Amino acid sequence: MNKLLLAAVCAILLLLSAGHVESRRHGDSSSERQYKLFVFGDEYADTGNYPVADLTKTTRAWYYPYGSNDKDHGATPSGRFSNGLVLPDFVARILGMDESPPAESKREQDGVDPSGMNFAVGGAGVVAGTSEAPKLGRQVDKFKRMVRHGIIDDDLTDSVALIAFSGRRDYERFHDMTNTDVKAVAQDVTDKIADAVEQLLDLGVEKVVVTTLPPLGCTPGLSKTKDGVYDAKCDGQKVTSIHNAYLEEKVFQYKDVFNLDLKAAFNRHAGPSSRSKKFKYKLEPCCDSLDQSGYCGQITEDGEPQYNLGAKPDKFFYWDDINPTHAGWKAVVNEFEESIRNFLHI
Repeated sequence: MNKLLLAAVCAILLLLSAGHVESRRHGDSSSERQYKLFVFGDEYADTGNYPVADLTKTTRAWYYPYGSNDKDHGATPSGRFSNGLVLPDFVARILGMDESPPAESKREQDGVDPSGMNFAVGGAGVVAGTSEAPKLGRQVDKFKRMVRHGIIDDDLTDSVALIAFSGRRDYERFHDMTNTDVKAVAQDVTDKIADAVEQLLDLGVEKVVVTTLPPLGCTPGLSKTKDGVYDAKCDGQKVTSIHNAYLEEKVFQYKDVFNLDLKAAFNRHAGPSSRSKKFKYKLEPCCDSLDQSGYCGQITEDGEPQYNLGAKPDKFFYWDDINPTHAGWKAVVNEFEESIRNFLHI
């Protein structure tokens, strides 16, 4: 009788132990999910897609001083519009990667990195683009074709898409627009973003992160007066508030879409009324063109720099006329890290 009782107890203990081990293994597997990241956007997200060519404002990310503080890439230009890493690099780190997935232009003919792919191109817009910088719809179309042709695995489990635009191209003439004009453009731009989000979700992408429009009027390029002073009374809301309100209606109602609120983050760190002590220089860019119509990295035919370069980039929120520094992007993404982890159940 005692032997039978002992055997029964041992059997129960073994079952409990097996159940515990199985439960623990299931938990471990979820914490080790291998995320894939697919990136769409403009210079806020480009990591090397814009073609290399002679130095111009649009190709400047391939020339000094861009990348000059980028220890991850040998302190040399990598096609990123900053002195170091940019937005998708820091988002990728939350997903367990070292940096953004490779730029689409650098992919092997028949292969794709397991971490995903970056389709963003500096100078692109949501509704406007060029052959070198295709608009959002064409970036998404390229992604869809690659999935359809099996270049990208159609199993998009644990995949995340990032859509990040500065608004530079779509709203480049907003100072000359009436409110009616702004609303019409913003309706079109946000319709196209909503359409891209729907296409990505329908294709099987699990989660989409979308940036709001930053306070455009309070970026260095648009807050600088003719006297070369950065005006703290700049109006960053004219376009931004309208665009972001439409995004709230059309995009952020989806439970699988995350609002990466650049307007709020930029205002906290570098807005006219910012009390943040993180950055000493809020509106002044680290790489400041000597000519209001010039650009960071511009040189004369004799190689003379046409810009001033700050000695301590980490003290500046902005790198050039619209793009944050490595430190600026890091501070922005750090604000959202916990929320993004919760959103992705990491």
